[in-house]
Amino acid sequence: METKRRTLLGIILVLVGLVLLLDNLHLIPGLPHYVFHWANIFLVIAVINLFSGNRKPAFIFLVIWAFFTLDRYYYVDFEDYWPLIIVAVGISFIIKNKASGVSGTSENYFDDINIFGGSNKRITSQNFEGGKSTNIFGGSTIDLRESKPVDGATIQVFTMFGGCDIIAPPEWDMIIDTTSIFGAFDDKRESSNAKTDYKIYVKGFALFGGGSLKSAK
Repeated sequence: METKRRTLLGIILVLVGLVLLLDNLHLIPGLPHYVFHWANIFLVIAVINLFSGNRKPAFIFLVIWAFFTLDRYYYVDFEDYWPLIIVAVGISFIIKNKASGVSGTSENYFDDINIFGGSNKRITSQNFEGGKSTNIFGGSTIDLRESKPVDGATIQVFTMFGGCDIIAPPEWDMIIDTTSIFGAFDDKRESSNAKTDYKIYVKGFALFGGGSLKSAK
């Protein structure tokens, strides 16, 4: 499934890039100019995230696209309306929580939110199921070295102008499946020949931010 999604993403980017190139070279006559407006890149990113199952960033980029598209027809002062982006992030959190029915923090699951701030968490659960780390103009450090995860444990990461560091043993089989725009999420742990039988997934989205897996602080 993930391979198909990445293939779809690659096809979309190749097609968009070729069309924009041909338009710049004036080799595609008669196409409406609004199709090539720079703000449409946010619409493309929204669609890509929607197909990838990342509804939260898809909603945020859709709002950003609508904002800049509206500005083409009506004067909109960005300094007055930029807080709408924060409103969009808040609405996406509410929608996702209602859809999943999961909220709060339990012994085996964490839910960490940092806005213009930071946090350090040490997880010691011996039946660790995963968690969420949301960082907007902030950052977090999640220490998992004293925990024992279940197979398929999933950590959802959302960073916007922020970051998240996850500290985990190098032998843990951790799979990073994140979407990053002007950012990255990397595995910086020490190399290890031993691998656990269980898998832990790190999924999510990063905009002008990211994070990393580390073996130590």
